[in-house]
Amino acid sequence: MNFNKKDWIILAGLALVAVLFVVGGHGLADGKLHVYFLDIGQGDAIFVKAGSGLQILIDGGPDDTVLRRLGEVMPFYDRSIDLVVATHPDTDHLAGLVSVLEKYKVDQILETGMACVTSLCRGWEEAKEKEDTRVTLAYLGQEVEVDEETSFLVLHPFESQEGKVLSKRNNGGIVLKLLYGSQSVLLTADIEKQIENKLVLAGLDLEADFLKVAHHGSKTSTTENFLKAVSPLAAFIEVGAHNRYGHPTDEVLSRLENFGIKYYRTDTEGTIELVLDGKNYQIK
Repeated sequence: MNFNKKDWIILAGLALVAVLFVVGGHGLADGKLHVYFLDIGQGDAIFVKAGSGLQILIDGGPDDTVLRRLGEVMPFYDRSIDLVVATHPDTDHLAGLVSVLEKYKVDQILETGMACVTSLCRGWEEAKEKEDTRVTLAYLGQEVEVDEETSFLVLHPFESQEGKVLSKRNNGGIVLKLLYGSQSVLLTADIEKQIENKLVLAGLDLEADFLKVAHHGSKTSTTENFLKAVSPLAAFIEVGAHNRYGHPTDEVLSRLENFGIKYYRTDTEGTIELVLDGKNYQIK
């Protein structure tokens, strides 16, 4: 059979479509919620793909390692993220987000509006202004609807952080409850025991199937009362290998074990994927 130039162009196009499907197939919507606790070293970066295919990134870690990790969980041709959440402006959560804004089209940003005068914060503000990204400030009780099945509920901050200079930025951070069907994931950023106690005393619905352990497993967080209130099936610790802080601490790990909570660590297991279908779950 002889092929003319037009035939070869058509065949090449079909081959490219096949390659895109094979390589990027894992990024296609499958009706399930995928939560990736990305292995980005000593910091937080959580990528969420909703059943509808919408994509959310919560924090970006300490450097541009997040770009490589996103490349592992997103199709190579996809350069858009629907929502970025910057829980608080500390380097181990924010630095990677500056790189993300430079490389990806971000539709919306959710943040605290907390005042910050570091060079990193100036870079973050410049990146947001350059990309002209829509910014929303988080507040208690705010519901962020992702799609018909998926939403985020803001449980902290209790009051506006806009323009505030905090000595402990950890305690001004955004706490989110990710809701999907009858399942839920509590994402606690770097809050410490003072805020954990306030959340419990406020009578908020903290119970969740899964918990992102606060502050990388530091002894400043994950109190017994807080674990009782959340009562998770499993917990995830985002932490760097051989970090200088000694995270996660034996104290926190023992507490999790005493409550019968199985935990997973990015420093020993790499990127961890939690898959939810509204009733059942898988951890990979």
